[in-house]
Amino acid sequence: MMSNSKIMTLARKALKGFWLKSIGMTIFGGFISWAIIFGFSLISILFLETGTGAPRNYLVSFVFEMIETILIEILAIGFYAYLYEIYKHRKSSFRKLFVGFENFSRNAVILIIVALIKGFFSSIADGFMEYFSHRAPFEGNLFFYILLVAIVVVFLCYVGYKLLPTWVGLMLKMSMDDSTYPTDLIRQTFSEVYGYNFKFFCLYLRFIGWGILGCLTLGIGFLWIIPYMTASSVIFFDTVFNPENYAVPEDPEQISI
Repeated sequence: MMSNSKIMTLARKALKGFWLKSIGMTIFGGFISWAIIFGFSLISILFLETGTGAPRNYLVSFVFEMIETILIEILAIGFYAYLYEIYKHRKSSFRKLFVGFENFSRNAVILIIVALIKGFFSSIADGFMEYFSHRAPFEGNLFFYILLVAIVVVFLCYVGYKLLPTWVGLMLKMSMDDSTYPTDLIRQTFSEVYGYNFKFFCLYLRFIGWGILGCLTLGIGFLWIIPYMTASSVIFFDTVFNPENYAVPEDPEQISI
């Protein structure tokens, strides 16, 4: 498999000539996501009385949060498809942003499963904090409380290290595969990606400096960083899922220049 530096170089080359369109798509996707969050929050407060001070209806809140998450993640799937189209075919297609809706029921099932898995590990971390924070020696002891928080953070980082690559790879697969059943696609992606967790982690580490630069520009820099980072992820997983396309021919004369 090619190096991460080569992957990032390919991502920059792929986006050359498409930077403005990619940035525009990033802004558009962000605006739609914000509109979804705002719309669901407004409906929840006005019609379902789930706002501050009102009795919390956990079932309604859960359903609304799940629908909201599904819609936003469906758009994220489309963003991966949009950048994959640029990388593979050197063209941009606005309709690719909505490709996740083409097999909405299958993709929604996958997103619900993933959300439940995330919720499971988040509940473990919350329960662990809640249980031990009120018991000796953690209660009232700043040092041990910081230690407790550090343990929870390490746990969540470990879970993210193990599962995040599968999740990102799954986003790309959902943008291209319309026929595989939800559980089969999840298992298939996990088995293909699992051996590349550390390499993917190293790829993301390369964007820490870019992230700092984005913060220094008051977030404006992220309009450039997000397409760059996403395109790098697309190429990374394309090399994982289609290694034959990146194999170096044994005969040097077969290498296209």
